[in-house]
Amino acid sequence: MRLLLLLLGLALLPQIQASPAQTDYNNDVKVTPLLRTSTNAAGQTIEYPQAHPAEVSMLIVTITPGKQTGWHTHPVPLFGYVLSGEITVTIKEHGKRTFHEGDPLAECVNLLHNGVNEGTIPTKLLIVVAGEKTVPYTISHR
Repeated sequence: MRLLLLLLGLALLPQIQASPAQTDYNNDVKVTPLLRTSTNAAGQTIEYPQAHPAEVSMLIVTITPGKQTGWHTHPVPLFGYVLSGEITVTIKEHGKRTFHEGDPLAECVNLLHNGVNEGTIPTKLLIVVAGEKTVPYTISHR
């Protein structure tokens, strides 16, 4: 009977995942998970570029009320967090979605999209780019 329980436990082991809230930090450090996903806003599987040396960038993007990013694409994965305000993103052929203060987002790759601040205060986004050296992370489509 013990052998059967041990084998059952071992069979289930690969299916067990740690909760995103669990960390190896001590009790003095609070970790608040914002996003844990393997797909982006358009449902694409997140894939990291491998053609050039890796380069990570962090940016603050500010969009005043009524303004927009303009139609653009990203050839590399970008991840964001809305620090203030809101942004409504329209992804061509995938619809639109509004992200509010405190929302995380995983931007789409190689899909045409546009972000608009339809709110009344400036939108501030913290953006992290999992990019490549010499490759722009945003390509404008005017």
